[in-house]
Amino acid sequence: MGIVLAIKNVNIVEKPKGKVLQLVDKHYPQRDSRALSITKIAEHQAVIKCINGLLGHERWWIEHENSGSPVIFVEGIPSHWSISISHAVDNTGKHHHIAYAAVILREGESRINDPIGVDIVVKGDVRLDRIASRVMGKEELEDGRFEEIWACKEAMFKALGPGLDFVKDLKVDFISEDLLTGMGRKWAVKHEDKVVVVFGPV
Repeated sequence: MGIVLAIKNVNIVEKPKGKVLQLVDKHYPQRDSRALSITKIAEHQAVIKCINGLLGHERWWIEHENSGSPVIFVEGIPSHWSISISHAVDNTGKHHHIAYAAVILREGESRINDPIGVDIVVKGDVRLDRIASRVMGKEELEDGRFEEIWACKEAMFKALGPGLDFVKDLKVDFISEDLLTGMGRKWAVKHEDKVVVVFGPV
């Protein structure tokens, strides 16, 4: 089975109530939801919406390996799904912010031998202009498609890192509007209203 993708969002409007915290605690038992900021709680909620949609049920939780890589447990046991998670916050709104999440799953594949990665970037994030010269090569900078390039590099790093240099090792080339190459693999691009998501390898 190939990779399946979900993208969801949650409005960040107020301090979460008891039910929201219980939901985060249920799906992230290693985390103390009461110690998380409202932004992080909303990001977790968006991830939960993604995974519920992909699995079609709520009988799962996430734990993390020492490396930080997520492992999804289903029905109380480590699942046969490979998983990658990304989240970001759109702070451009005047009255509220929005937390976005992107989750990819692939069934029956080894997390170690055939890893996957996803990254989500909010369109117009001004931080990309500040970091571009440190993480992108000359041709990538000239291309100017910083959102897709950065998201692809992050997805590649999640799948194939650590120990990779963002400029020397993680070079991105465009095949089409919806497909990139890097590290000898193809990476899919998904454009949503406010975000760009890159995932793979596909």
